[in-house]
Order: sequence, then C-alpha cells, then structure tokens
Amino acid sequence: MLDDLVDAIKRGEHVDAVKLIVDHEREFLEQLQELFDSDGEDSTIKCLILDIVDRLPDKFAAELIELAIHDADSKVRRRGIQALYRSGMAHLNSDLTTFLDDKNMDFDTIKWSLHILASTDPKRYGRHIRAVARNQNISVAIRREAIFALTNVADDESIGALCASLGDKEEKIRQAAAWSLAKISSPMSTCCLLAALEDEAEQVRDWAIRGLRDMDDTRALEGLANAMRNSPPEEQVRLIRLVAEKRSEIIFRAITELLESQTCEVRREAAWALSVSPYPPAAPVLQALLEGDEDSQVRGYARRAIDRLTQRDLWEGLSR
Repeated sequence: MLDDLVDAIKRGEHVDAVKLIVDHEREFLEQLQELFDSDGEDSTIKCLILDIVDRLPDKFAAELIELAIHDADSKVRRRGIQALYRSGMAHLNSDLTTFLDDKNMDFDTIKWSLHILASTDPKRYGRHIRAVARNQNISVAIRREAIFALTNVADDESIGALCASLGDKEEKIRQAAAWSLAKISSPMSTCCLLAALEDEAEQVRDWAIRGLRDMDDTRALEGLANAMRNSPPEEQVRLIRLVAEKRSEIIFRAITELLESQTCEVRREAAWALSVSPYPPAAPVLQALLEGDEDSQVRGYARRAIDRLTQRDLWEGLSR
C-alpha cells in the first residue's frame, strides 16, 4: 500500500493519494509507524508523504506530524514542525518545549517551536520564550527568534523583557528588540525606545524611531520632536526622513524649526518633508528660504511646499 501511495504522490495525483489513505486507514497507520520506526528508511519517502499532509483529514495529519517532529532526520523534523505550525494543532506543544531545552537541537526546529508556542498559547509559554531570549549561553540567532516570537505574546512581562534586551551587548539582539517593540507599538515601551535613540547602532536607532513614530502616544511624539531638535545634524536628517510621513502637529512643528538650521542638509530634508506633507504654519519660513537660501535644492523644495499649500487653500476655498 505504501508503494502505491508514494507512486501516486510522485505522479502528482494527490487527491488519489489521500483517497488511498482513507480507504486503507488501518494499513496506512501501521505502515506509517513502521516507516518512522525504521532507521534505515530513506527520509525522501517521509518527505513525500509530508507533501500531502495539508490535504489529509485531521486524525491522519496529526499522526503523521507527531511522528515527523520526533524524527532523527532534521529535514523531516523541520517539515513536520512547519506542518504543525500551519495546522494550528496545540496538543503537541509540550513536546516542543523539550526541543527548546535540547542543546543539540538544530536551529530550524527551535525557531519553529518558538513561533508555534508563541502563536498558539502565549500565556502558558511566554515565560519559557522569555527565558530563551535572555539566555546568553545560547546562540544569538536563537535568542533573536525568541525575541521575534515575543511579538505574539505582548504582555507586560514580555515588553519588559524586550526593553531589557535593548541594553544587551549584542547589536543583533538590540536590533531585534527594537524591531519587536516597534511592531507591538505599546506606549509602555516609550521610555526604553527613547533611550534607544542614543544607541551606537544605526539600525537600532532607526527601529526605535519607527516604533515611537507609529505609536498613538503624545509622549512618544514629543520625545521624537526633542530628539530632532537636540541631535547632531546627520541624525536630524535621519529623523526627518523617518518621521516625515507622520501627520502630527508635534512633528510638523519640530520639522519647521529645522528649516532654520545652520546645516544645509538639514534644511534640505526639512523642506522636502514639508513639500510632501503641507503644513500651513511653515509658510513664512518656506517663503524666506525660497527668496534667500543659498542652496538650489532647498529653494526647489520650498517652492514645491508653497505650491502644495496654495493648491490646498484653493481646493478648500472651492469646497466651501
């Protein structure tokens, strides 16, 4: 029966393969168990059967997945865990926690286990995932995956753990933490993201800026505005570029102030930002730049910004 099944799968006749399994239920389950019990079997056959796991009725899929995730071959095990992730079955979660504690387990198995546990039962397994994220005795790659997985937990403890990870000595860990906090977008992380604006790594700072920008939180936006006022010119340019899309009075006021910067690149970036998102109170400063700035690009962006304001006023007048 197993040979007929493999032949059908190889021919791409997946519907017929599933029917063969359903029609020969007992024989299939017996031969499946023998297949996975035998160390000498080629893992290719196991992978072929896993090709149709998403088409199988739940009872067959559950049996196949359970055997696959415990297989000695890492390729088969990875395919089984990926199938488990797609299926949403939670009854094997306790098995996955044993993989997290196995120092000899391959990266992909641990990665998928972390994401399955976080997405299916975050309350129960959040503590375990946070422990992996904090464990400096394991690889940075695994710790990063734990940090990414915590975006599906997003409780007070996990946000606290992510904030703590912003102080990690490993840059990739700090990047992952900033990215995760940006995705969660909770005002609870405002203070630690503001502190991350001073991180030595550019990507950490960028994710902190995005996280603060996307929060619906006045304190976060005021912190960004203060950073724009007080940062070195090259950082002011980065800040303007990343926050320009945020239609906020707080942000627009700070950008308008930077139109009067002594640094040409800052004035240029600020004028560009206001040409994209018109801000009427900036009109007098933009007019002054148009008439007297030494840089042609600044004057060009100022002209575009003023034209946008004029078009906006005209449109609003017609719509009254």
